[in-house]
Amino acid sequence: MKLGMHTLTQKRGLLFGGDYNPEQWPEEVWAQDAALMREAGVNLVTVGVFSWARLEPEPGKHDFGWLDRLLDLMAGHDIAVDLATPTASPPPWLGHRWPETLPVDESGTTLWYGARNQFCPSSSVYWERSLDIVTALADRYAGHPALAMWHVGNEYGQFCHCDESAAAFRRWLRERHGDLETLNEAWGTTFWSQGYGDWEEILPPRTAPYIINPGQRLDWRRFCNDQLLAHFRAQRDVLRARTPEVPVTTNFMGFFKPVDAWAWAAEEDVVANDCYPEPGDPLTPARTALTHDLMRGLAEGRPWLLMEQATTAVNWRPHNPAQAAGAVPLGVAAGARARRGRAVLLPVAGLPLRRRALPRGDGAARRS
Repeated sequence: MKLGMHTLTQKRGLLFGGDYNPEQWPEEVWAQDAALMREAGVNLVTVGVFSWARLEPEPGKHDFGWLDRLLDLMAGHDIAVDLATPTASPPPWLGHRWPETLPVDESGTTLWYGARNQFCPSSSVYWERSLDIVTALADRYAGHPALAMWHVGNEYGQFCHCDESAAAFRRWLRERHGDLETLNEAWGTTFWSQGYGDWEEILPPRTAPYIINPGQRLDWRRFCNDQLLAHFRAQRDVLRARTPEVPVTTNFMGFFKPVDAWAWAAEEDVVANDCYPEPGDPLTPARTALTHDLMRGLAEGRPWLLMEQATTAVNWRPHNPAQAAGAVPLGVAAGARARRGRAVLLPVAGLPLRRRALPRGDGAARRS
C-alpha cells in the first residue's frame, strides 16, 4: 500500500501538535516540555526545520548528540517526530565560504545570510552540501522509533537570478524549445526588437527599463518551480533509499504561485499545508475553505495534513484580533487529519517572538 496519512494515523488517530525547537531552550527543560505536550494531547511534532547550523557547525563536522537525546525523549513519551531536512536555512559558513550559493535578486543584489532562505536553487555547491546533511540525517535516524515522517525543506518558492541560474535556465530552455527559432516564436520576440540569435544572450528576468517580456517571465517561473522540485526530489530519494517505510512531505502555502502544487503533490507521500487566516478579513472563512478544498484536491480526496496554523498571534501583523470560532474544525471537515499549531514552545529569540504556543514562557500549562 502506498504511504500516506494512514501511515501516521492508523496507530495515533487524529494528529495534534506543532513545530518544536528545543535547541532554543536549556536541555534541562526538555523533559518538562515532553510531559506538558503529552498532557495537552500532542502526538506529533516537527523538529529541525531550521537546525542546520546546530547540526553541522562547520563543514563536514556534525553534532547529532542533542538530536539523539531529543528523539529518544520523544519516543519515551510516545510523541512521533516529523523530522525535517534543514535545507531551507543554510548556516552562515555556507554563504561565507561559498558566496556563490547566495541568491541574487532581479536587480543583481546579493541576498546575504542573517535571515533564512539564503540559497540559490541552481547552485551546485548548495546541492552538494544540502544533500550531504540530508544523507547524514537519514543514515543516523533510519529505524529510530520516534521517526514517523520526513519534512523536506520548508515553504518552497525561492528565486535566484545569478549567472549560475542563468546557465541552468538556458539549459532548461533548450530542452523545452529545442532551438532559438521556436523560442523566439513562443516568446513573441519580434515585439520591441527582442529577437535572440545566440543562447548566451538569454538571461533570467532582470531589472529593465520597462515591462519584461511575459513569455520570458512565464518560462522563468516554470524553470524556478522545476529547479526547486528537482531539489525536493533529490532529498526525497535519499530519504526513501534509507527509510522506505517513512512517508515524505513538504509544506505548501495555499495558492502561493511560485510552485506548481499539482506537480509537487504527485511527488510526495502526504500533502501538507500552512494556513494563516487573516482574522480581520470578512472573506477569510471562504478563502480558508477554498484553500482546504485545494489541499483535498491535491491529495486526490485522501486525508492531508494541516502542517502550520496560526491559532492566535503572529509576528507579522500589526494587530492580532482573535481567530474566528470554527477555524480549526474547518480543516478537519475538509479532510485534514492533523491539527497543528505553529509552535508547541515559545521561541526565546528571533522574528517569531510574538507568536503564541501551547505552554506559557515559564513552562506552565495553559488553555488556548
